Amino acid sequence: MINSSFLRGALVAVSCLPALAAAAPSYTAIDLGTLGGTSSYGYGINASGQVTGGSYTAGNAAQHAFLSSGGVMTDLGTLGGTVSFGQDINASGQVTGFSTTAGNADQHAFLYSGGSLYDLNDLLTLGTTLNEAWGINDSGQIVANGADGRAYLLTPESVPEPGSLLLLATALGSVFGLRRKQR
Repeated sequence: MINSSFLRGALVAVSCLPALAAAAPSYTAIDLGTLGGTSSYGYGINASGQVTGGSYTAGNAAQHAFLSSGGVMTDLGTLGGTVSFGQDINASGQVTGFSTTAGNADQHAFLYSGGSLYDLNDLLTLGTTLNEAWGINDSGQIVANGADGRAYLLTPESVPEPGSLLLLATALGSVFGLRRKQR
């Protein structure tokens, strides 16, 4: 036999579920600002709260990709044209997007990394032009669209940095130096 007080408690709990599910979260809004123009558009955000998107510059004659971090909006520039937009950002603060080239002649996919804007078409040989880079994950893999109407997954090749090579050489030198002294 089921205890009646248990049954009443269960019914009360079940009756509260719709109210709990309907409760809306609460947010605080922060105006990220612009790059001097009248408007900006956010497209991507990472877990650290860094945001990327596009903003009109002063005079509203150009739109540039931006990176907003810690309340500071940084203009990422363009690949020579007047338009760029940041689409996505990973945990390392690398941004992907697209930009027009000199004279607004073409649109190319870009990667912003380490303070520099790179045309992804200059970093690989593909046989088609990459027009837009829509996403980047925390491993640095990029998804981009080509002028041929196809999607591409770009995976970075692991290249050791000069500082890590020096550290490795120093460690190996220490190991071999200790082995000589022990003989």
